[in-house]
Amino acid sequence: MKKLLTLFCLLFGLSQLAMAASDSPVDTIKDASRQVLDILKQDNGKNTRQIRQQAEAAAVPLFDFPRMTALAVGLGWRQATPEQRAVLTQQFQTLLVRTYSSTMTRFKSAQVDVKPNPVMGNGGRDATVKTVVTLPGSNSNNTVAVDYILNKGDKGWKIYNVSVEGASLVTVYRNSFNEEIRKTGVDGLIKLLQDKNAAPVASAPAAGAKVKG
Repeated sequence: MKKLLTLFCLLFGLSQLAMAASDSPVDTIKDASRQVLDILKQDNGKNTRQIRQQAEAAAVPLFDFPRMTALAVGLGWRQATPEQRAVLTQQFQTLLVRTYSSTMTRFKSAQVDVKPNPVMGNGGRDATVKTVVTLPGSNSNNTVAVDYILNKGDKGWKIYNVSVEGASLVTVYRNSFNEEIRKTGVDGLIKLLQDKNAAPVASAPAAGAKVKG
């Protein structure tokens, strides 16, 4: 879970410029990677409030948070009222943003190799863009496969799931979310997320990255 979340952080600080850059899902991920890495290099890689706020402000437009939340909540999404769905989406978005912002600078020296041929589906509306992330350090096992799953809507390509070494972000969350819903219902899950988001987040040590492909 920790590995999945921290690698997800690498492409979470995406710029709005990436959305307008290309109609290609591969180019969207390439441009987004370069954008976030440029952000991480500012202030000598320090995880300052200014850098976090800049990345956070740019992150939201390229992610389909309602769809991500619906997939993460799973069957409980059907039980939720429109008002509950809106709160769940906002709280889940906040949770992911807080998670990435506290750890993003440790990937400053990573290298992202974006593969050129996406796996298309849903009549060309869905795309899985495969990447290989090489993390800094001398460990020989520091190369990780990260897939980004996107859907093309009226506003272009948006990411709605991330898979690390075959482990899906939304599936990992769905397991814990479903357990909480069984115990305390949808309102219980909302409270759990609110409590997590209200807790302090420790800053991560500064770490840099190149985008290939």
